Amino acid sequence: MTSQRSARAAKPATTVDDFNAWISLRGGEDTPAYWYSEGLIRPIKDGGKVQSRMVGVESWITPPDLRTETSAVSLSRKIYFFLDEDRDEIVIDPATDAPRRPSIFAHQVRTFTLKEGAIDYQVESHDLRGIRQGGFGVTMSVNQRGDQVHVNYASFPRRPDETGEMQVRSGEVYDYMDNGPKHTEESARYQMTWVGTNLEGNVANQRGWRFGSFEDIPNAWLKTIVRDKAPLWMGPPADMAEIERLRNTVPFRVAGLGL
Repeated sequence: MTSQRSARAAKPATTVDDFNAWISLRGGEDTPAYWYSEGLIRPIKDGGKVQSRMVGVESWITPPDLRTETSAVSLSRKIYFFLDEDRDEIVIDPATDAPRRPSIFAHQVRTFTLKEGAIDYQVESHDLRGIRQGGFGVTMSVNQRGDQVHVNYASFPRRPDETGEMQVRSGEVYDYMDNGPKHTEESARYQMTWVGTNLEGNVANQRGWRFGSFEDIPNAWLKTIVRDKAPLWMGPPADMAEIERLRNTVPFRVAGLGL
């Protein structure tokens, strides 16, 4: 008798080749990689009416001395601004009646380790106000078809609530694509999408492209404000010595942005 329960195919094991394809896709193995992204934020309760745009950049490097065949430690720094739907102007936060604080990290240390056919992921994040550990329960899926690579993973960060208790209040889904060597332009070959939502009822999405330098980023407003007001974010942390200095600087001040 055939079981009423459909059999499911076992999830394919992630190979060393898959692991290396992911690290190569993310970039920054020889020189820093720059992921520029832009998107929209929409509150569900307003029927999806656009609340603001998000634009930002994440700089990224995986130093050779932090890389093995089955592990990689990547150092990154990122900043995202919340802008008016129709113009490059930071929106006002109704809770503070002041320009909305960007989503900003002085550093992130991401550790990827291939263990028993799966990629274990851990991340340390410094958001200027404190340092937290994340990556718990993340399952990364690497799929290769021909000369293309697709990497998918979901993350559910734990953050302290008003009582200090760690809670999951948001979820994120990431998709990274290597569209293959037929695309000679870096931003055409390496791309990503991101969708995030939270218990407050906001849904955000971004589309991203990889570039080889800060100057290649295709957003003049973003390059100007970062260069003039937050120049540290023009590149990733250089090494673990810089990470250690940043760990010892909490809170971290960004005077140009009033943070």
